[in-house]
Amino acid sequence: MLISQLLKKSVLYIVFVLTAMLGAIGCRSDQQVDSKQIAIDLNKPKNDIAKEQDERFLVSAAEFDYEQILLGKLANQRATSPDVKELAKMLEDVHRTSKSELGSMGILKSIAVPSTPTKNAHAVYDKVNVVSVEEFDAAYLTQVIARHNEAIGMFEQCIGGNHDPDIRNWAISRLPDLRLHLAKAMDLDAQSGPISEVIR
Repeated sequence: MLISQLLKKSVLYIVFVLTAMLGAIGCRSDQQVDSKQIAIDLNKPKNDIAKEQDERFLVSAAEFDYEQILLGKLANQRATSPDVKELAKMLEDVHRTSKSELGSMGILKSIAVPSTPTKNAHAVYDKVNVVSVEEFDAAYLTQVIARHNEAIGMFEQCIGGNHDPDIRNWAISRLPDLRLHLAKAMDLDAQSGPISEVIR
């Protein structure tokens, strides 16, 4: 029984990796593979509401991690404030660790999670990248604050919902850091004035 479960998880992981690789190889420069959609497709068919909720949460959490990693890299290149750069580097590192944990959790629970940045993550990156140098720090902080507020709501919903105990415990362990990161971003934003309206 244990061997068959491990085999099933291994096969799912291999199929996911191969699908992502083949999709990337088959893509031309004007097309983009959306690993979020690949993950959603691989998680079908769904006949268990609790499992479906787990899948949605893990896929969304992975997308959030990729957003913060991409934004962190961008801010390290473009931010003018050393404090903003420091926050960006810290968020990039934390979300890399979180993404790795999510990948392991996905394998353990036989749930495919995005293995590359999603289209939404790229869209957030592109939105911040187009602002001027003078407006960049405020635009970056605006996105960090907005997305962390959304993520905290998503994690709280997971904790209060009917989720797998391991996934729920992981969400519980991540929530204090998310709140701390939100508070740091809000403090930096308060020091530089009101939240920018540039990219809203």
